[in-house]
Amino acid sequence: MAIALIVGFQLSQRRQSAATPSASPTPSPSGATAVNPSASPSATATEPPASGTPAAGGGIYNDDFGFVVLGQSATIRKESSNEPVATFAQQYFAVSPDGKLVAYWEPGPGAGGAGAQLRMFAAGGSSAEQALVTLAADQRGGGMAWSSDGAGLLYSTESGSAGIGGGPNSATLDLYELAANGRHGTTIVTETNTGWLYRPIAWDRSANLAAAALTGEGGFMGPYITVRLNADGSFTARRFDTAGTGMLISSILVSSDAKFVLGVELTSGNIRWWPLPDFAASKSQAGAGKRGALWRPGTHEIGFMSGEQLWLGNIDQAGSQGLCCTAFSGAPATSLLRTFRADGTAAVLYVPPTTSGPVVGGVQYVLVRIGSDPKSTSGDRVTFQEGSALVASVRFR
Repeated sequence: MAIALIVGFQLSQRRQSAATPSASPTPSPSGATAVNPSASPSATATEPPASGTPAAGGGIYNDDFGFVVLGQSATIRKESSNEPVATFAQQYFAVSPDGKLVAYWEPGPGAGGAGAQLRMFAAGGSSAEQALVTLAADQRGGGMAWSSDGAGLLYSTESGSAGIGGGPNSATLDLYELAANGRHGTTIVTETNTGWLYRPIAWDRSANLAAAALTGEGGFMGPYITVRLNADGSFTARRFDTAGTGMLISSILVSSDAKFVLGVELTSGNIRWWPLPDFAASKSQAGAGKRGALWRPGTHEIGFMSGEQLWLGNIDQAGSQGLCCTAFSGAPATSLLRTFRADGTAAVLYVPPTTSGPVVGGVQYVLVRIGSDPKSTSGDRVTFQEGSALVASVRFR
């Protein structure tokens, strides 16, 4: 359940005909300082209490899980209440596939957060926070994606000028393995003086394959990059042309097992998906009437809204009818699928305000339990309000 928050993109978009990166024959160190995992304070966290009597909501709430909400800082709260469990200052963050770990870039003291530190902590506060990597004084942290087994991170960095009219001088894609004897900050591909920057998508450890996209000003997806991690320690990079698809990098998401990727075409709304190794094998379905697209954790199902229904389409079974079938009926007509519970047993719908201006009491969300009866409209949902933007689900235990 990898999440990349693109903040303030003001970097120059470059042509997709930029030179294809050559594969590094051997692992190359980045300018970052790798830190062997050790306890160090930063995020404020407390272990949530054990689940007890369900809160109002007919037992739909499950406080073994919680949400990440973004305000002035990032906060983790329980499902049943907005009582904070943890807070952390971040530029980008990602939740592990099982929902139990959170990794994030803590801004550094330099311009644009340069000198950032990559940090990790358990969502439930069951273990001390760890500092993993500290970047050089001129490096900024980019996005990140957890490996499919939750045992490593694929992350990106950039350095050099940033802002309107100038992209980074250098961008890297790097690996970090949590094991003490693993790779700690190994650069696998680099862009130099092209204006592109990397946004990590996935790292399938079982297949020894990492994937990222290049992007720039405007936040659109440029070339799709895969990197094969060879047994001899070398890397083989492959670049795919994505011209004409018009997908925002923020719509690019990976299934929890890192086998498939999806994206949404901005203009048409078409949902496109492809196997991690091969963008050329992508398939798509017309987006007319569909709102958004997210992977349901633990499955190859793509969830999206259409009318007043939440749909789940299993790409392993999609035939002539495309993505189907209905998972829930009776949702607010304008609602958007915001996230799934970390184990896939429920979905969170965002209900846009019907009036302009400040919303008293917070934005409205609907927590929907995904059951066996897709036409059920009673006893399987609860509405709640949250004053900050709810963006992800985590698992405490």
